[in-house]
Amino acid sequence: MKIFLVFIIGMTLALSLPNADTFSEKMEVQNAQSMFERAFSFYCSNETDEMIEAYNELIDKFAHSRNKEIKNITAQAMLNLALAYESANDTKAEQVALERIISNFIDSNESAIEAITAKALLKKAFIAANANDTKAEIETSERFIARFENRSDEDIQAALAGIMTLLGYKYTQANESRKAVDIGNKYIEKFGNSQNEYMQFQLFSNLMIISVNYMHSGEIKSALAAYQKAIDKFKNSENPNIIQELGTIVANKIEAEICNDIKPSFSDENRKIADKSEYGAFMYEFLQILYAARNESQSDKIKAFKEKYADFELKQKIGSFDFTDMDRWQNSLKNPAKERVKECIDALKEFMER
Repeated sequence: MKIFLVFIIGMTLALSLPNADTFSEKMEVQNAQSMFERAFSFYCSNETDEMIEAYNELIDKFAHSRNKEIKNITAQAMLNLALAYESANDTKAEQVALERIISNFIDSNESAIEAITAKALLKKAFIAANANDTKAEIETSERFIARFENRSDEDIQAALAGIMTLLGYKYTQANESRKAVDIGNKYIEKFGNSQNEYMQFQLFSNLMIISVNYMHSGEIKSALAAYQKAIDKFKNSENPNIIQELGTIVANKIEAEICNDIKPSFSDENRKIADKSEYGAFMYEFLQILYAARNESQSDKIKAFKEKYADFELKQKIGSFDFTDMDRWQNSLKNPAKERVKECIDALKEFMER
């Protein structure tokens, strides 16, 4: 009887105690939380070195934990550590901390950790931009898109739109025209029908990126189609930035048409669009003179044009102007048309030399 009672008592005690593994895990979570709070207390008291040491201690201890709560704590600790290094102006250490987040959690589907991973990727892209490291910007942007392109979260979608546009610009800078066109078309497919004002502005930017890169690739008809798509889509826009850029697009389209022996799209509608932009109005009028110079002298009109725009500082408006296509078109002509066209182009070059 005594033996049986001892057995019963033993079983009762065993059943009343928490599972050993569960108990140990709870203690680990509490330990991680306590270490996090300790590190954060150093932040509150502006003790940066102690904070960095405390976060590193937590991360080293729990980096490989499979517990969901501990993973969340560790990911947040890694992000806070990166911010601490940023405060200490230690960019290299900050990048290492950000990469550690990405490497550890890029495949996590936990919403809180996904948000932290997205922040880490965006921050790495920002650091690369400040350092003018186009290659790093491209690599980080590609990683962000690959990870989050199928997400529907509003914040992620907005970040994705910005990153896709940024990548298009960076591909352009790196002379990766085909990639720039592809990412631009991918943007249109994904966000082209969005009514969100921010998404719409990014759409406009992507159409410009596509147009420029088609031009760089010598795909003139595709470039003109992209220009026209931007004009048709945004001609009634009230966004002041778009209004200014649209004038440039009209001018660029007509210039491309002239230089590739395509009938230029001079029209009342395009003139109205161009006139809303200082540069657009200037170039539209110049291009009319340039095109007419094929058939007759424009000396008087060039003289009047110079007087009208005597105070116009072209270089300040656009920074630089590529005369390659105009010079090529001029050289393809025969005299006397060639000389008449040269007179016009030389006049434009004078504006750039001021």
